[in-house]
Amino acid sequence: MKKFKKGSVESFDENWRRRPESFYNHFSTKPSNQIQFAFKNHYEIFNKLIFNKKKVYEVLEVGCGRGSLSSFFAHSGHKCTLLDISSEVIEIAKKIFKQNNHNANFVIGDVENINFKDNSYDVVFSIGLMEHFKKIEKSIQEQLRVLRPGGTLFLYVVPKYKENIQSDYNWVNEILKTFHSSKSLVQKEKVYRSDENSTKYIEFLTDKVSDVFSAGIYPLPMISPSIEFPFTLMSDQQEKILINHFKKILTSREGESDHPWLCEEGYGQAFLVWARK
Repeated sequence: MKKFKKGSVESFDENWRRRPESFYNHFSTKPSNQIQFAFKNHYEIFNKLIFNKKKVYEVLEVGCGRGSLSSFFAHSGHKCTLLDISSEVIEIAKKIFKQNNHNANFVIGDVENINFKDNSYDVVFSIGLMEHFKKIEKSIQEQLRVLRPGGTLFLYVVPKYKENIQSDYNWVNEILKTFHSSKSLVQKEKVYRSDENSTKYIEFLTDKVSDVFSAGIYPLPMISPSIEFPFTLMSDQQEKILINHFKKILTSREGESDHPWLCEEGYGQAFLVWARK
């Protein structure tokens, strides 16, 4: 197997190119699997937290991947631009958007050198991107530059947690992995992931924005024979059973925070930093 530098564009491209999971469609208003369920909840949270409310937002997703969250914005009538440095994944995103009958502008570009004018977007966000940068400053500065005054920046960061909700369920995934290993013919390329918490992001943003907040997010385990990027789903029936169980867990969490999808940082799968320019 060809070796690539960890966290490199080539590593991501190899995973997008060689894994059938790359073509999963994570958009659905009636989720049938745990990842669709997660993205639906992500969108509800983002939509709730946007500072400058408008009927139509101009939205930029950087490091878009397949553009799963942008699909929800597009479905709601917002104008979406998807940017990724990988031409491989931009083509995948185009196919998925066409499948969902959604419109967007697709751009191959670098988040550290965004080729858009200042103050162009109402909402700028990333999902599972920033943890792959050892140095975050240039990327965040560029995202702020293209964000309009009063606009909202969302950084959804998935650090390398040693202990969180997932650690309580690792034994389940290890069992699933033993049954799945014979079917998994292509090893996934390793990608760099930092273990930084929200402090680093907030400290950088504090003197550059009007307001900045953070919280844990996604307070549910990921159940799969392979939770690494790109995530592997279980059977349709297993996924539906899991969603029903997850809905009960979220119901039991109501009242613990502004939304049961938010939680204490370090408990969920990720943390969310959001700021008003």
